[in-house]
Amino acid sequence: MAAQAAVEALGLERLLFIPSGSPPLKGDAGLVAGEHRLEMIRRAIAGEPRFEACDVELRRAGKSFTIDTVRTLKARHPADIEMVFLIGADCVHRLARWKDIAALRELVQFVVLQRAGEAAEAEPDLPRVWTPAIGLSSTSLRERLAEGRGVSFMTPAATADYIAEHDLYHTASPRQRIERALLDIRPRVIACSGGVDSLLLATLAHRLAPDETLIVHALSPAVPEEATARVMAQAKQEGWRLKTVRSGEFADERYLSNPVNRCYFCKSNLYSALTDIAATLEGEAVLLSGANQDDLGEYRPGLDAAAERGVRHPWIEAGLGKADIRAIAAELGLPFATLAASPCLASRLYTGTRVTAERLRAVERGEALIRARAGIEVVRCRVRERELIIEVQASDRHRITDDLTADVLALAQESEPALASARLDAREYRPGRAFVGARP
Repeated sequence: MAAQAAVEALGLERLLFIPSGSPPLKGDAGLVAGEHRLEMIRRAIAGEPRFEACDVELRRAGKSFTIDTVRTLKARHPADIEMVFLIGADCVHRLARWKDIAALRELVQFVVLQRAGEAAEAEPDLPRVWTPAIGLSSTSLRERLAEGRGVSFMTPAATADYIAEHDLYHTASPRQRIERALLDIRPRVIACSGGVDSLLLATLAHRLAPDETLIVHALSPAVPEEATARVMAQAKQEGWRLKTVRSGEFADERYLSNPVNRCYFCKSNLYSALTDIAATLEGEAVLLSGANQDDLGEYRPGLDAAAERGVRHPWIEAGLGKADIRAIAAELGLPFATLAASPCLASRLYTGTRVTAERLRAVERGEALIRARAGIEVVRCRVRERELIIEVQASDRHRITDDLTADVLALAQESEPALASARLDAREYRPGRAFVGARP
């Protein structure tokens, strides 16, 4: 209705509906996959010749900055075309934060879509198109769908049917949601690190379509031996098509120097190796990772590397987090359902402390000794240059005795003789503490 009002009020020849690829100011959390949003638009605007669905942002990697979109569209059209950018009144106050906003204002005429009865507070000089004041919003529709309530007469019937067909707003169970997401992505190559998230993703994908699923595990000094053993055991149990690869991050100085975005270079090497593997398969195989909804709230530069290479994250697309994943694994009776989280060993090295195989081996052996001797499930042996710092939860601190600390140091020194000291961190365990300067 707002689009029709704008076309009529401004005399527009054509109006483009552009689903955002990766919104810079909102993030991707909870965002339905782009191809679904594009198809919902196509169905909603069918029959209106002046309306067109445009995938310009979905085709572009990285954040979806409007300045880039407008420049692309300008390049596709005659130089003398007049371009108007419609913006909701609730977004106008954020215009100053948009990338290259001064240049953007030179390229397009901003026009505000203003609902009847709303106050026009921000940017009073911008032209406005007044639209009907109806009690609908995307938020309210999503909430109704999530509650299992109908949306008839609130959105076009063809769009409502598509939403129901693909369960886009999660009225199905978590297991049904991830299975539907996986069935929509075939053939696929899955990166399996040996943690709960990727192990379960690989297991479900194989069970649903074994002939269209290849699972790849990276062998690296940064991957715990226990993780590799879990992958091998699960592959044998389930009959996976499994391939191991050395992704080459230890030949990349950008990774070895351990900057705050070290994970970006690690994942870049991994996904490059997986892309090469996918190219040898029949069909256009899609790369999948085990990233989940909770990862979106953390500092994850590896997700940027994934976006650049078109890697998809089925757990995120299904809107599922760590608790959902563990619940599904428990429901299926899988042995890793209660496995403690254990990121790659390189995450134990404080930012700027060079990554070496010797340091990673020292970390792995030290943590194994503490788990065996003290019965502590969650433990991290962090390394800052020549110091080893033991990190545990507050309830386990009393288990880290001086004798145990000394033994951990002695064992670690067998792998990395340069380590000079070991101590219990004065603070309790916190994920990601070794990332210095990652985020406040």
